[in-house]
Amino acid sequence: GEIPGLHSDDQRPLTPKGEKVTINVCEGLKALGVGCDEIWHSPLVRAVETARIVGGEMNCDRLVVQEGLADETEGEALFDSLSKVDPNHELFLVGHQPYMGEWTVRLISGAVTDLVSVSKSGVVCLDPIPGTKPPKAQLRWLLRSKHLQMIAKG
Repeated sequence: GEIPGLHSDDQRPLTPKGEKVTINVCEGLKALGVGCDEIWHSPLVRAVETARIVGGEMNCDRLVVQEGLADETEGEALFDSLSKVDPNHELFLVGHQPYMGEWTVRLISGAVTDLVSVSKSGVVCLDPIPGTKPPKAQLRWLLRSKHLQMIAKG
């Protein structure tokens, strides 16, 4: 939801509902056996707050600000750096639409398009294909937050 008095998307904090959804999504991820070694996040307020919650819930204390998750001009360098990540390293990216959907399509197909929409608090699980540059990945699953919350409830 919108917070009165804050008009800039860059400054908008996570709402109490967003905090609760994030915690529940993490419970769903844990129920699926998902682990977390590191979290790269956008410098925007909501993403920083989300990353802190995810880090706490997933027992991950390695949080790294990545300008490329919020700034298109920095996105290419960040995208290229994904090819250097160990495929066994469980990396979370906390960012914003349309970038997350665009990156998902690009990692899977190489196409630059926004054909995939990642919902708020939605999660995409990709398996990196080692040794590819630009980086490539296979889609394991894509779940909306409501699905992960249902998984958490059992």
